[in-house]
Amino acid sequence: MNARIVSARSPTIALRAGDFRAEIAPQIGGSVLALSLAGRAILRPTPEDAVAGGEVRRTGCYPLVPYANRIDRGRFVFGGREFRLRRNFPEGDHPLHGLGWQRPWRVVSVAESRCELALEHRPAGDDALDWPFAFDVREVIELSADGLSIALEATNRECFAAPLGLGLHPLFPRRPGQSLEFSAAGYWRNGADQLPCDAVEDARGGDRRLPIGEASIDNDFYGWSGEADLIEIDGFRVRLRADAGLPVLRVFVPPGRDFIGIEPVGHIADAINRPGLVSGRMAIVAAGAAIGGAATIGVEAAA
Repeated sequence: MNARIVSARSPTIALRAGDFRAEIAPQIGGSVLALSLAGRAILRPTPEDAVAGGEVRRTGCYPLVPYANRIDRGRFVFGGREFRLRRNFPEGDHPLHGLGWQRPWRVVSVAESRCELALEHRPAGDDALDWPFAFDVREVIELSADGLSIALEATNRECFAAPLGLGLHPLFPRRPGQSLEFSAAGYWRNGADQLPCDAVEDARGGDRRLPIGEASIDNDFYGWSGEADLIEIDGFRVRLRADAGLPVLRVFVPPGRDFIGIEPVGHIADAINRPGLVSGRMAIVAAGAAIGGAATIGVEAAA
């Protein structure tokens, strides 16, 4: 569902640094349409018809704000009051990924290898059905010799403390022979409703090597080290690195699809309904205060 996307044909922003190239679409959810190194696609390329139609879920990467992943049927209680969000995703019962991916972002600045985008949310009228609390968010996207970095900073614009979350949703081409390496303390297993139902501790010490193949994965990994490597059959590595503001790794490998989601996020799915979490909880941010998180997508060529 992309009803909130407007001006899908607006100009995009081209960034370059050395052999890296990236294309950014502020009006299509502040998304990254493409990232390549010397012509090799690092993120999943966005088809031209998806750009023309403003279909953000078919882009290479987009920001998640003010929450990541699902909220149970859009219902939660905060400050003794119950809130209900409208469904923003036609293929499920739960609102998904916040509202930033369904809004046009304002361009703050552009340079050869860097751009800054901004989004302001004020919950007036129907906008309150997407999120009932006011916030501002900035997204800085930059290319360098290390790859593509994306930094998010969100500020609570209410006069009281309010919940606020962040994340990134990079999607990578799915190719034969791939595997994913990372370290995490455990993961949240999903129930039939696609929401976390119980935590599974890792008895093997945390290091994982997941063959992609025909796998089907949709889990939040907690106690993540902040590093994940997607290894191609020729030894080429895509290296994802995230800071402490994005401590959870969402791995999304849908069956029969041509992409892989390796998503650094600030909290687990439906965290707003789980205030007792030890790890992966959603932040409650003081009035006027901010939270932030950043990640870099780099590469390591085959030896």
